[in-house]
Amino acid sequence: MPHKTLVQRARTFVLGVISALAGFGITTSPGCGTDAKGVEECRDIEFARCAAAAPCGIVPDVAACQRFYRDHCLHGMAVDPPAPDIVEACVKTIEAAGACASASPDGVDATIASCDNDELLEASGASLACDIVRHPEYADNCDFLTPAPPPVGNEGGAGGEPGR
Repeated sequence: MPHKTLVQRARTFVLGVISALAGFGITTSPGCGTDAKGVEECRDIEFARCAAAAPCGIVPDVAACQRFYRDHCLHGMAVDPPAPDIVEACVKTIEAAGACASASPDGVDATIASCDNDELLEASGASLACDIVRHPEYADNCDFLTPAPPPVGNEGGAGGEPGR
């Protein structure tokens, strides 16, 4: 029996060392550098979404949501950030969606058609104002948030034998 305990301890120790080394490898990988792009743009968009999400019933605590995204946006954006005026137009669209939901008697079910804001009229793929808050990429002013799909074409090199 003592032998089994010693084997279990050794196994636990080895797994702990492997785990620590793997953790160190992850934290020092090139993907964790400070080359994040669009940190401020991400914050502008996400802060607007947090504020607009309250009347949509999505976020109960706007300040907590904004604190989360203040840090989360340190990773940057998944897409290259566009020009500041494009980000500003997206933020205004999100704010208008939240304002529409807040002002409408329908609240979370406020339709884009019932909104008085021209920016929301440019929305595509959404029927409710809160849909834009949930998925701002549905709005034409925020369509840059959807990364471009990879090019479609031949995969791999020409020539060679199949199956290799």
